[in-house]
Amino acid sequence: MAAAGPGLPQDGSHRLEGDPDRRFTALLLGVGNLRPTPAEPAELRALARIEAILQEGRESNLIPRLPVVLPRLIGLVRRDDVSPRELAERLSHDPALVGEVVRLANSPRFRPSRDIANLQEAVIALGQRGLGQLVTNAVMRPIFDTRQGRFSRSAGTRLWDLTERCSFACANLCGNAADPFQAYLAGMVANIGLIAALRVLDSGYRESKPPDTEGFHDALRDVVARLSARIARQWDFPPNVCEAVARGTTSGSGLGDEELAWALQTADRASKWHVLMPGLAGAALTGLTESERRCYVGLERAFGA
Repeated sequence: MAAAGPGLPQDGSHRLEGDPDRRFTALLLGVGNLRPTPAEPAELRALARIEAILQEGRESNLIPRLPVVLPRLIGLVRRDDVSPRELAERLSHDPALVGEVVRLANSPRFRPSRDIANLQEAVIALGQRGLGQLVTNAVMRPIFDTRQGRFSRSAGTRLWDLTERCSFACANLCGNAADPFQAYLAGMVANIGLIAALRVLDSGYRESKPPDTEGFHDALRDVVARLSARIARQWDFPPNVCEAVARGTTSGSGLGDEELAWALQTADRASKWHVLMPGLAGAALTGLTESERRCYVGLERAFGA
């Protein structure tokens, strides 16, 4: 069983209680318990600066840039007529990417039947669907590797932990009602607006204590969902992915055209709980819906120690 996560109560009890969105952003910002009050003036000013990014458009230097190789690599791995040899040859031009692909191919979430030693073995073992997810993962990770700033410095690793889990879970949840690769992309960008929000706080929040009101964290959840959808649109992600990101962390359950938004909502909540409180099982998961519970169990199997 995995070690207790940073979201565990100090008394050692294992309870999935409260709002995982609030608890996750509190963890990112280094807050213990949130105060049940509206946002305070300094917090409102910070929220206004984050909201302003939505009006600035493509030129904002706070919005993460799409890795230039991602569209080309996605197009390559999704071609029906591409051979494993061609995939391996094209990917081999980036040694860092090759190393990351082989490392991820050997991770528990892909559960290889034997050790994978090189890129061509990874291509054959994973297939195009698995490789598409894995290449996207490898290319996107540096965006989240933020080492600068009061808030970004400590939040980057945890935000990436969430992103890996959310993309993995969303692809597995969508079933046949949505393209699993598009579901993976939705999970990958569902919380990317937090990067821009953290950069705003790094540069402009001067209070000695971090934002710690429920009012601030609830407003942050809303603006991050809109920012994430804005970034997905700027990156020219598929329209249904952008719509799911805009709706997926706030909508209720749904079927048919809403399946991707439902899968993203479920994956997001279960993934936040898994980052906050890994290693739980059985009765400790009774606070989750049945779909969230299955999702959490799958995350523990893929990402647990």
